[in-house]
Amino acid sequence: MDEAESLEMPGQPYALALWNLIIRPPRRRYDPGRLGPKKFRLWSCGVRRVDIDLTNSRGQQLRCSHFLPDVKESAESRPCVIYLHQNASCRLEALPLVPLFLPLGISLFCFDFAGCGESDGEYISLGWFERDDLADIVKHLRDSGEVSSIGLWGRSMGAVTALLHADRDHSIAGMVLDSPFCNLRQLAGELAQSEYLSMKVPSWLLSGALALGRMRIKLLCNFDIDELSPIEHVGNSFIPALFLHGVEDDFIPPHHSQKLYEAYTGDKEMEMVVGDHNTHRDMHVIRKSVFFLVQALRCNLPPMGEGSLASLLGFDAGEVDSCVDRKVLSTRVQAEAARLLATSAPERKALRLKEVQRIAMSVRLELPVQLSNEGAEAGYCFGLLPQSTDYGGANRPPVVIFATTTCKGLKVGMVVEGRHEALGHMDASIEFGVPVLLVAELVDNSNPDSIFGATQPTSLRLSLGTGNAEMNLTLPEEFKKDLFMWTVTLGGDATTFDVALKDLLGRNSSAQEVQISSTGQGRRRRKPSQLSSGSDRSETRAVQSPAPDPQPSGDSTSCCRQS
Repeated sequence: MDEAESLEMPGQPYALALWNLIIRPPRRRYDPGRLGPKKFRLWSCGVRRVDIDLTNSRGQQLRCSHFLPDVKESAESRPCVIYLHQNASCRLEALPLVPLFLPLGISLFCFDFAGCGESDGEYISLGWFERDDLADIVKHLRDSGEVSSIGLWGRSMGAVTALLHADRDHSIAGMVLDSPFCNLRQLAGELAQSEYLSMKVPSWLLSGALALGRMRIKLLCNFDIDELSPIEHVGNSFIPALFLHGVEDDFIPPHHSQKLYEAYTGDKEMEMVVGDHNTHRDMHVIRKSVFFLVQALRCNLPPMGEGSLASLLGFDAGEVDSCVDRKVLSTRVQAEAARLLATSAPERKALRLKEVQRIAMSVRLELPVQLSNEGAEAGYCFGLLPQSTDYGGANRPPVVIFATTTCKGLKVGMVVEGRHEALGHMDASIEFGVPVLLVAELVDNSNPDSIFGATQPTSLRLSLGTGNAEMNLTLPEEFKKDLFMWTVTLGGDATTFDVALKDLLGRNSSAQEVQISSTGQGRRRRKPSQLSSGSDRSETRAVQSPAPDPQPSGDSTSCCRQS
């Protein structure tokens, strides 16, 4: 499903119907897999996602997701930000805020309004009924006991919803209001004479067109556009609010936010920003908005990431997590992080890694191994780098996958910071002292052109050359094509031989091996993939970290760089 297919258009001519601009804009459909895995790791904290369906006061199901820091069970409640999306959108709009709020100990709640995304309902009301959806969600969060203070972040329809709710719920800690309108009838009149209709309504017909639209909306949605006037609510709102509006917005012109700001009675700030109604906001604007809500929520920022993998590598975990729009970590640091994760598993005794190699998916690997006693284990260790995503940013830590064989068969396990998980096993009989071929295929299934369609996680096939055991696994998410690979032995007496690589896409089959000289300055060489019968048991050792990426200037040992 590509982006065009994910937009569900109204049945009647869209551009000719004024009321469709208001109550039935294109509906954004998406695959729920785009929300990401239920659990994943940032550098500064683990994240878990809880999906729930809430029934609103009109009996409609709202599809909701709550992103929470994945910490040990605690009775302590945490601040929460509820994100309210714009019309013709869905809860995916909130995902880029996950790596900005979660490292601060603030959870993020997002949902599809009724009539939007995957929630029930046919029509929207630009805030009229959406405020009741919001009230139901606020009540759910407060009843859950997991949430302390609550902030709101709304855009367009979502910003209007926040304003309509704020004057009846003064316990809200703060609001970010991006591109709200001040009066729906006024906005409808502006839209009727805008480029958003294929034929502008002449001035002398405007009154009649608005009356017809008002009647039609009242019939279909049971609300009166003349009564939807946020500016009449701001006089009773005292919640700290940050107003944002794009200077080039021609759908809801900037003067709407200006009027609301001037009439608002609470603590307030106003910032006109670059772009139009649908432009992605610049990172400095997003960071300012995050800081505004952090202050409003009165957070005591937790010491997230202390003593963590990032600390061992010498950088600030929260700072790296917040760089959502660009890569800042070098390949050397990512490889060293993967090595540290691999050697951190307490159940993997006497772990021995050979030289690290950089390879690319999709790839087939063939490794002869020989087990000499019952406790022996041998195979592959892969350091996989998660794809850049909205929910995780561009710099997530690596995921380590062990794909090995023992005398009892095949096993696959996953290691992320703070969590070790068995992904599967397959019983098989392995004869001691006899070499056997362990085959692994890592396949990149991702479709970079699909934005809202189903995710295609990386797959792993592990088998024995004897043909008596095979495992086919789908990994938890999509990973980048480039990865790190070690051959590994652990436990008892085991031998690995040279590994052979075959590119499944028909590219030149070679691996990039990284060596470290005695001075610490690294050099790379290209090593053709060959299957050798020569034993390498005596040279097996813990691998050193790979050499730094080439730098144009400055200190080559720096752990961070801007891509």
